[in-house]
Amino acid sequence: MKMSARLLALSITILFIGSTMTAFVEPFQPESDEQTLEEVQTPFYAATAPGHSVFAEYYGADWCPPCQNGGSPSMNALKTGFPDDFVYISYFEANGQGVPDPLNRLSHMRDGTGSIPAANFGDARAGSSYHKLGAATGTTAYDTEFSNGGDMKDVNDYSLSVSQVQNGANMEITYELQYFGSASSKTVYLLAVIVEDKGPDTYNDGTTHPHNVIRGWLLNSAGNGLESFTLTPNNPVSKTWTKPVSTVRSVGSTSAADNFVSVGAVMGGPHTTWNDVYVASDSNMAPKLDISVSSVSMTNPAASNGAFMIGDTVNLETTVSNVGDLDYTDGGTIEFFYKEGVNEVSIGTTALNNLNAPSSQTAQISFDTSVISSELKTKFGARLTNLVADGNSGNNVNLVEINQDRPPITKNPQVTGDQTIDRGSHAIVLAKSDTVPGNADFVDDASTITFNVEVSPTGQNQWFSSVVSGGENVVYATTNNEGREYVITPTAAMSSGWYDVRTQAVDSRGQSGEWKIITGNSGFELENGAPTVITDPIPSVMCDTPTKVLMEGHIVDPETPLEDLIVTSSDESFVAWHADTKEIEVNFQWSEINGCPLGEKGIEISIDDGGDYSQQGQLPYGTLLFRVTENGQPRWNGLPTQSVAEGGSGVLALMPYLSDTDDTGSPTSVDGLTIELLSNSNEDAITATLIGNTIGFETVDDDVNGQTILTLRASDGVKTSDATLTINIDPINDAPRIIPFDDIESISLKRNTQMVIDLDSRIVDVDDTSLTYVRVTSSEAGAARYSALDGSLTLSFEEIGMQTVSIVVEDGKLSDTYVMQVDVFDAYPFLLTQVDDGTGYMFVTLEDTYIGQTPTVTMMLTGASPTFTYISATWNICSSLTGTCDGLMQYDLDISQSNLGWSKELLIPSVLNNGLAREDGAQYMDYYELSILANDGNSEFKTMSTMKWDITESMPAIVDMDDEMFTDYLGDLVIEKADLELQIESAQGDTTLLEDKLAEVDAELGLACDDPRATCVSDAQSGTSDSSDSNEINMTLVGIIASVVILGVLLTLMFTRRSGKGSLELDAWNETGWNPNTVPAHDSVANSMYGGAQNLFQQPVAIAPVHQPMPAAPVQQPAAVAPTQQLAGPPLPPGGLPAGWTAEQWAYYGQQYLDGTL
Repeated sequence: MKMSARLLALSITILFIGSTMTAFVEPFQPESDEQTLEEVQTPFYAATAPGHSVFAEYYGADWCPPCQNGGSPSMNALKTGFPDDFVYISYFEANGQGVPDPLNRLSHMRDGTGSIPAANFGDARAGSSYHKLGAATGTTAYDTEFSNGGDMKDVNDYSLSVSQVQNGANMEITYELQYFGSASSKTVYLLAVIVEDKGPDTYNDGTTHPHNVIRGWLLNSAGNGLESFTLTPNNPVSKTWTKPVSTVRSVGSTSAADNFVSVGAVMGGPHTTWNDVYVASDSNMAPKLDISVSSVSMTNPAASNGAFMIGDTVNLETTVSNVGDLDYTDGGTIEFFYKEGVNEVSIGTTALNNLNAPSSQTAQISFDTSVISSELKTKFGARLTNLVADGNSGNNVNLVEINQDRPPITKNPQVTGDQTIDRGSHAIVLAKSDTVPGNADFVDDASTITFNVEVSPTGQNQWFSSVVSGGENVVYATTNNEGREYVITPTAAMSSGWYDVRTQAVDSRGQSGEWKIITGNSGFELENGAPTVITDPIPSVMCDTPTKVLMEGHIVDPETPLEDLIVTSSDESFVAWHADTKEIEVNFQWSEINGCPLGEKGIEISIDDGGDYSQQGQLPYGTLLFRVTENGQPRWNGLPTQSVAEGGSGVLALMPYLSDTDDTGSPTSVDGLTIELLSNSNEDAITATLIGNTIGFETVDDDVNGQTILTLRASDGVKTSDATLTINIDPINDAPRIIPFDDIESISLKRNTQMVIDLDSRIVDVDDTSLTYVRVTSSEAGAARYSALDGSLTLSFEEIGMQTVSIVVEDGKLSDTYVMQVDVFDAYPFLLTQVDDGTGYMFVTLEDTYIGQTPTVTMMLTGASPTFTYISATWNICSSLTGTCDGLMQYDLDISQSNLGWSKELLIPSVLNNGLAREDGAQYMDYYELSILANDGNSEFKTMSTMKWDITESMPAIVDMDDEMFTDYLGDLVIEKADLELQIESAQGDTTLLEDKLAEVDAELGLACDDPRATCVSDAQSGTSDSSDSNEINMTLVGIIASVVILGVLLTLMFTRRSGKGSLELDAWNETGWNPNTVPAHDSVANSMYGGAQNLFQQPVAIAPVHQPMPAAPVQQPAAVAPTQQLAGPPLPPGGLPAGWTAEQWAYYGQQYLDGTL
């Protein structure tokens, strides 16, 4: 009864679906011909290809709304949607003018009707369903006629191809016809027309263009009819016409040649009759031959700015592509050239290779640009010559325009601010160049132009630049005064007066412009420098002894020689100024009261250099220091100040600066004096070492600068004298550095992952330069970006592999370059191991790896594994002998089993057939390969290399098997035998192969049973000799199987029973808490090789415990009765083992069953 209800429900469902589908397949009513210009609304049709070409002739006019809104768009839609199936020509009237019609074909196709639009498919006559008047708004007005075949006849008996090749101002058009029918010959007529793919005229809306507009006819030699052909089977014939390309018109950016389409239709008779149409084609349907110069480029090894200097050797490269449909094998020439004005100058040629469609050829040539005239830009190009039958010559030439890098144009410099400067002050010079694009070139701008700046006393042409600094920044950007400011700091040695200034612009390639000079009062004036007194080094003089001391280095005047100065003093120790010898004479006298004025004593002197000091009210003055010693005391003769560069060193012999006297003041030898280094005022800058009578000194590193004073003591053993040695460290500009760099020098980065490095915090300039420039380039263009705003370096790579990032830091004069190595990867490695030693994410073991066995894999995640949301395993089975892989298996792991692991027998499908790659188990020298792809929700992981297991060993002989392996082996044979017996019994046909296999298994089982570790129940013991018992067992087995099937059907009906409200009803199972979906039969652990429902189909053989010796002789026993099995797990319920359960399942899940929690 329930089954009847189900059949009734199924029938109702089918009727409902069928009635619904009728709405989609019900044919539309055919559109009736309209004798009016009103738009007709028709249902939508989805056109389908009829399987052959369809030819139509269409008539429309620019004043016709249905033509504009329905007829013309519908024709164009069919051509666009089915370009190789639909061919049509359009008789379009524009501005009251029709198309060329020498055969009065329009009248023929309208066939006496007076409506517009009109369409004629297959030369059909008025009244036919293929002769249609009027058109609905939209693009589907003619879909039915097209889909129904367009009234074409004998479509499989004819072929037509149309090709056209431009030859200068003409188009060569070739039609090839062929007949495949059974008649000995056929006479046909070719309707051949030239049309515009898109007409330049429009309908009255001003936007809709007609298509396939007739522009010319290709007629017979008399010009009064269609060309006729007599065709015989399988013998192609052709006809070629040559017509001017100007037959059609250009439209928009489309040239006349590209707008030129040749159309043809093969008919059964002349134009004067109504004919069958067999086949149609146009030149857009024919394969095209088109060789194009697709690109031209220039690279310059000497520059990276895309420009070139005259004299550079550049590399030109072009790519020639076959953009047509036909292979090209006729050769040709690729010629490189450059343009000198309007003339093209050849550079060189290379041969054009054979180009299959689509393919391309790249050609290069090196070119010395010394012969090129100086221009702002130069055009380089490549052209194709000597081509054969190229269909489009418009793309045979390509040009690229390259900027010339020309010398910069220097503009007159300008002294900004005060032109008159004092000593110790400075002048500012604005250096400028012409950076207007196109004046010098289109390459350099203010940011790439620097300047040479020099000064000279006016009119003397004694130019020097040692006093010039600055120029790091561009000032007055985008104005006429755009340039760089340089600082001129006069030295004490520069004489007063006016100075000329000149500048010279230098571009990024080192090209120099002309010097531009400002002279006289356009430069700057250095005011007179007052003489100054320098105390160091301090000379030693003897007490009460007139002494002359040379003043070179102690009295300095920027302009006036020392001998021209007048030195005076009111000090009592001043004796005289000796201008001719440049010496001052002093005498620090002894007195009875004070004795000798020992130590450092000063004398104030006044200096007259002839300057006007009326405003100051006094001459320049200063204090000279002298070290006064007693007679007999060693004397220092003023140690000269030493200067070293950063990172430099020096030595000074001290003895030449010492003298000594005896107690009477008479000179004595200095050989007996000893010298001691007393102190170093700046040990952080200079280290000093006294070796004998020589003092050595060096800077502590390459970056320190400043000054130190060393105090030295000379002794004759009784008396001593001290002196100071001043050492200056001249600062040297050092390039900026990146510190630290080692932590970013070699990094790894995931593809398309962004890394931001605070580069600004790592840049160090020991010279404390306020401005550091940073330039960053990467091996992958655009993958490294530096932000000058926040000093950050952002990395993001698309291409995997080892990438480099070059970082250049400079202070305007010096630079350092650092290179980062970035290993870009697309996925994190998924680490596999064959032991759980904590080194991987998953450890994998393989069992049954002997020859002839099918391995079983067990996979477990380790504690080091990320929390994966997806894992996919891929297995290959390959042969090392043949070098081929013929088995492939891919499957996703059940993530819910992550804590338990996964086990699977590797029954790998063959890639060669529908069976298994190894039907009879693994073969010698096979190997299994495993690869993993995984995701943890954020990142992808994959094995970097496959894990491999080699199959090289055969299964051990029975006597060599250990106990566990022997037990499994014997059990497998018993199961295989039972399975073969069942197959033989249930087989309907020939069982010879199965019986042969059974005999093999019996033989192996016999050998196994001979092993002393096993007791096998023989056939005589396992049952009576009466075959009826065997039949009874088999019938019982069949009954069990039938019962299981019937029970499955009943359970299906029970679980799918519907209640009155359409919801599922709970059955008796659910009332007891039983859930069929969670029974142990679904458990992969409990359902081991000997568990699960498979025991219903296996006839076990009793196996004695391992190591039990076999009886000496067979003992006659009753018919075999299976021994009672002692089940593991909790006690069985009163009804015994639940239906469908196995002993292994009960051992695992029996307690949950009893507790009602399963």
